[in-house]
Parts: sequence; C-alpha cells; structure tokens
Amino acid sequence: MNTTTTLTLVTTIILLVVSTPAPAQNYDLLVDNLPDTLVVVDRARPPYPNKGVRSGQEGWVRVNFVVTPEGNAVDPIVMDSVGGVEFEKSVRATIPRWTFEPLSETNANVTADVRFEIHQGRDLATSNFMRRHRRIVRMLHNEDNEGARTWVDQAAELGGWNLYESTMLWLMIGRVEGVEGNDVGKLEAYRRAHGVNTRGAIRGEDRRELLRRTFELEMGQSQYAAAEQTLRALKREPGSQKDIEQLAELIAKLEEQLAGDDPIVARATLFNPADSEEGYPLWSYVPARRTFSFAALNGNVERFEARCARDRLEGPVEAGKTWSLPDDSGDCQVFVFGDDGASFDFVEHIESETVDATAGKAVAKTNGLD
Repeated sequence: MNTTTTLTLVTTIILLVVSTPAPAQNYDLLVDNLPDTLVVVDRARPPYPNKGVRSGQEGWVRVNFVVTPEGNAVDPIVMDSVGGVEFEKSVRATIPRWTFEPLSETNANVTADVRFEIHQGRDLATSNFMRRHRRIVRMLHNEDNEGARTWVDQAAELGGWNLYESTMLWLMIGRVEGVEGNDVGKLEAYRRAHGVNTRGAIRGEDRRELLRRTFELEMGQSQYAAAEQTLRALKREPGSQKDIEQLAELIAKLEEQLAGDDPIVARATLFNPADSEEGYPLWSYVPARRTFSFAALNGNVERFEARCARDRLEGPVEAGKTWSLPDDSGDCQVFVFGDDGASFDFVEHIESETVDATAGKAVAKTNGLD
C-alpha cells in the first residue's frame, strides 16, 4: 500500500459547504443519514478552536445525535474524532443548538461528519511530517516495532497535523497495530483513516487495497454486516474485478453467513473513540438482523442503545437475553457501553427464530444519555 496518499470517503454523503470571509475558519459540514423529511431550521456553525488555527491543526468529528419530535437535536455521541479535545468540545457544544422543523416522531439515528479544514493549500504532507513518516517506515522495514510504536504515538501526541497528514498517520498506526498482532486496533485505525480522509485522496489500487484489507479484518472478527458494506464500496471501485476474484472464498463465506439460518456472531471490543472527558467507551454496529443477544461477556459491558430511523431503544446487556427491534423502526445503529477493553459477542438471530422467556422488547428512551 502507498501510505503517502490519503483516502476518499466510501460512504454516500450529502455535502454542504459552509464558508466565511476568514479563510482559516472555512470547513465542510457533512451530514450522513439525513432523511428527506428532516428540514433544517438552524444549524449553528461549530467554532474553530483558536488553538487549532494557531498550530495549523485540522479536525474531524463524527457525531451521532437524536432529533426529537419538536425538532431539537439532543444527546450527541462522539463516534470518532481526529484533531483533539477542542474540536470535540466545539461540536458537542453546538449540536444542541441545531433545530429542525417539527416531526411526527423521533428521528433517532442522525450522523454528522464535521470537518475543520484550514484552506491554505495544505492538502499535502509537510516536510516535518514526512521526516517522521519515513523514519517510521524504516523502523517497520527493519522490524524495529517498538521504535515504530514510540514514533507513531509521539506523532499522534504532537498534533498540529492537517487532515491529509492525519489520514496518513492513521494508516501508519494501523500498520503498527498489525505488526503487534492487534487486529482490533488495526481495523479501527483503518476505519478512522476512511473517515478522516481529505477528498481526492487514496485512489486506484491503493484505495482498493485499503478496502480489501478492511474487508478481510471485518471478516476475521465475524463483523459480517460491516463487511457487506465494505464489499459494496469495493465493488463500486473501477478496476476492482481482480480484487473481488482474490476475495472469492471470503465473499462466499459472507454470503453463506448472511443467508443462512445460523446466528451471526460478531466479536466486539469497547474502546473510547473520544479525547474529551465527556467521551465514554463504546462499540457501535449496524446489524443485519432485527433480533440480537449478547454472549461471552468479558469485563464490564453495561448497556446498549439502539438508535433507529424512527425510534430509540435501550436495555441492559445480559448474557442469554434476546432483544427484538420493531420492524417499523427503520435502519438501526446499536451502541454498546461499558469499560474500555471489555469484550463480548454480538449475536444476531434470524427473524423466525423462537424467542424464549428471557426475551424482551427494547424499551423506548426519552431522557438524555448524560
């Protein structure tokens, strides 16, 4: 893989360009999963942290929130971020000021990607960053894995990087996680590189390779619903036929798992994707089926919340208890909360499967998370 390039977002997004006369405050507000019925009344502009402007730091925050029937945006969850605490604080403070036209029902699954970009022709890597990048590459080549880990951690701690450099850095972190044998960390690093990328980034073979490796990692952790989405993105790439052929065995396994009657078991590990004190360890997933349970609990896994297109549901995480999402609630994203490093199996069941006496419907949630 050519790690000196960046990556273009692979999910379908609605792009809204927001600009002001001050070039240092220009950034793009990207909103994914925004229904046509959700009409903006007021979308306040998250302020660019002054410290970020001075250092040249660019930021990116992916946040999920709920829109109430009154049209208010509430309970933001930072799903991922790059750039540091100040960018997260800016988004957290601003989301509750967003309003939409009143709805007939709660819209509980709205995800926004907020980009803080300094438009000064910096969509490239600086010489300072490239010196660090080349050193890390040499260390990995010489199997100095401990040195590579030290240098990528220092680069992440130093900050001041633009989004182009941040994308490269997360690709390097993924490589270091890989040589350390941490496939969970490697997958999260590659996913973050997917999200933080600048437009016009990794293309062609490099882009296909990153999608292919992400797909392989998702399959390795039995995250079949996520792997299906990644596979769709790979198939849309020009020239991907050879990649599809190389993945034929894994694709056949994926199709068999999704179409079969056996439960789908995704292995999951909680981690804190936020830098600010308001963040909390979580795992998020878009399930392929409507009925699920939890198993193989290891550590403190407390509760889940399912934010669906037309409903918001929650319940405790208990081994052996089955939960069913309403059929009319639309697409759902499940968030699981607990302690950093806790792990579990997320088990998806077929619709016709008999639910035992311990099963229950998830309970509608009306209060905030905090």
